[in-house]
Amino acid sequence: MIIQQGDVIIESIGIIPANTKAGKLSKGHIVLAEGETTGHAHRIAKVGGVVFKEGENGMYYLQNKEDLTVTHEEHKTVFIPPGTWRVRKVQEYDHFAEEARSVAD
Repeated sequence: MIIQQGDVIIESIGIIPANTKAGKLSKGHIVLAEGETTGHAHRIAKVGGVVFKEGENGMYYLQNKEDLTVTHEEHKTVFIPPGTWRVRKVQEYDHFAEEARSVAD
């Protein structure tokens, strides 16, 4: 299952990789991505019982036993059902520059 909110992709995975570390909360919230220009954020406010890990290359991982709500000031709220998830930024490919880059929100 894949869930998208703006420039954030949340993908269902089997397990959280071993080479991760505890994710840091921001003002008691899980922040999956911050807007580069507006300061808005893709945020999970209810964090109790959620495993939140940070991996390499800006990847985040979540494991939840209850539904989670992801909010953002400019996007429709999305819901994450119980499961194990990888969170990453949407990538776009510039064929002229021959490079991939993260989509900016």
